[in-house]
Amino acid sequence: MGDSSRMKTLAKYLPGERLNRDAYLLCFSAFFADLGYQGVAALFPLYVVFRLHAPVFAYGIVTAVAFGGGSFFSYIGGLAGDRFDRKSVAIAGNAFIPLMAFSGLAHGLWLAAVLFILGWWARYFRTPARRALLVNVTRPQERGMAFGFLHALDIGGGMLSALAALLFVSLRVPIDTIILFAVLPLVISTVLLFFVQRIELYPGETPRAAEGAQDPGGRALLIALLVSATLYGFSFYNLGFPILTATGGHSTTAGYESGVLAFMTYLGISAVSGYVLGAGRFSAVRSLWLFGYLPSAVGSGLIGLSELLHLQAAAFYLSVAVLGLGMGGVETFEPTLVSSVVEHTSLSRGMGFLSVSRSIGQFLSNLIMGILFSTSRSLPYFYAFASALLATLVFGSVASRRAQGGGRVRR
Repeated sequence: MGDSSRMKTLAKYLPGERLNRDAYLLCFSAFFADLGYQGVAALFPLYVVFRLHAPVFAYGIVTAVAFGGGSFFSYIGGLAGDRFDRKSVAIAGNAFIPLMAFSGLAHGLWLAAVLFILGWWARYFRTPARRALLVNVTRPQERGMAFGFLHALDIGGGMLSALAALLFVSLRVPIDTIILFAVLPLVISTVLLFFVQRIELYPGETPRAAEGAQDPGGRALLIALLVSATLYGFSFYNLGFPILTATGGHSTTAGYESGVLAFMTYLGISAVSGYVLGAGRFSAVRSLWLFGYLPSAVGSGLIGLSELLHLQAAAFYLSVAVLGLGMGGVETFEPTLVSSVVEHTSLSRGMGFLSVSRSIGQFLSNLIMGILFSTSRSLPYFYAFASALLATLVFGSVASRRAQGGGRVRR
């Protein structure tokens, strides 16, 4: 009896038949996408600072433009996903992400920056349509699982990409060569999207409709979510900053390895937490701030403390792990909530607004982080702590009032 109970508990956390063929294709497309470009993301700050000899502030500008411009492309991608075929829009965006992999061939800062930025903008363009497409092919009660599994494979691919980058760096393969390797998995990612057939569709089913009740607070919840996502975006710096922090300012093989290890720690914890949280049927409203925004604030604050107090490396990596936990929660529950309160006909646009809200904050966040990083190694992380904590308080207060008022949206 005990074994049977344990098997049932284990089955709850496995996708199995909870997801269909199309959902698996979309999730594995995400896996190969991150298997490609996350390695680029891990090495690009090292390439800019140590190979191209640009200041950290220049890297902050590049990432700010990538994220800030990404808000526009998220909006356009969201509109396109509702007006045209979502599969086609997702494929079109995905096909141009490999541009960032060619940044290693540009031995000048501006050309490398342009290629990196264009690839990043393509990623933003395809994301709303891909998320909406995943909602279309997933039963309402399994959307938390779907986005958790998507995030786990997404980030799992990124972790393997970072591991490969670490291996090649240890073998002293030039960074620009390693970056170019990202093209192959990115092509595979795009090819998988062509096989999505959409045989099983759930176009009009939201948890509200399934329960047979209207949710008058849905619009208010969406507005609160977008505001909180923007505030969270102000804290969501590119992981290049912790990577540079981990190197200790040393352009040595050991310094590179420390930086990539920080990236792997972040991605690994993020993948596991996203999957477990998504599979666990938690309340998305409460879990977003409790397992998403709050750990993000704590993780940034701990990194700042570890730098300020010159703590051991273990404290830094533990802080990065907490940051990864927060990211897993945010990436799982933000889109799940959008799918719960946005109608099918504007679902892609709703996902686009979510990406826009995040990237608006990221634009300023990376500029601010770049400036602060030039003056202090701890101050930028305290700034990120304060911003993420504000997002926690804003959405946490909305969630608390909703619970007291008997709000019905759980997923």
